[in-house]
Amino acid sequence: MQILLSELKANLSRRAKFDVVVITIILLLGFVVSQQFDFLEWIYQSSRQYEHYELDELVPTLLFGVLAFAYFSYRRWHDVKLLSKYLEEQSLTEPVTHIANRRALFALLEQIAQEEEPQHGFILISVFGLDEIRNKLGFITVEHIVIELLYLLNQELEDDQLIIAWHTGQFIVHAPNYNQAKAHLLAERLAQANKTATQAILRKLHIQSASTMVNRKTSEAELLERLEDNLLD
Repeated sequence: MQILLSELKANLSRRAKFDVVVITIILLLGFVVSQQFDFLEWIYQSSRQYEHYELDELVPTLLFGVLAFAYFSYRRWHDVKLLSKYLEEQSLTEPVTHIANRRALFALLEQIAQEEEPQHGFILISVFGLDEIRNKLGFITVEHIVIELLYLLNQELEDDQLIIAWHTGQFIVHAPNYNQAKAHLLAERLAQANKTATQAILRKLHIQSASTMVNRKTSEAELLERLEDNLLD
């Protein structure tokens, strides 16, 4: 999905550059043709010759029309830009739980790669027991349980920390400006988050967590490999 989005952005950029070249060529051709046939002089003479038809008002009317169309185009461009930003934000979240998804993690790692001295903690959370609940009570029940669990996990997070859906029953937490010790403590708290739940079915879930640090450019595959290795240790 990330590759398709990058290709789409690259294609749009190429099309925009091509359109600029075409518009420039048309303007240059228009200038050459106008220079050869002296359109402005012809318009002036025609407007004076047929002044009783109010042709002399046609040029300023067209000018105002161009300005009005330019204003209209700018407003629509601004609307499209806002819509594009909204749709891009929507594409970074899960439709059911409304939390960040894999694309959000990809965008986050791209942003971290631009930082000079990044220091970010990442925590992998694996929830065991959801498959058994799905087999007994159905998919809808599992969705409600996951939403309740996410609420409990979010209670342990600070405002600038983000929880990302990875696989079914797996989540990745991003904790900016965290060292290894703080990330490890947060991972331990998240592993016990369901123990205070009022619903017995939530308390029966088993949660494992592991943390790692990112202080340089890191790919998704590398990050996940480190987290899974730490989870197995």
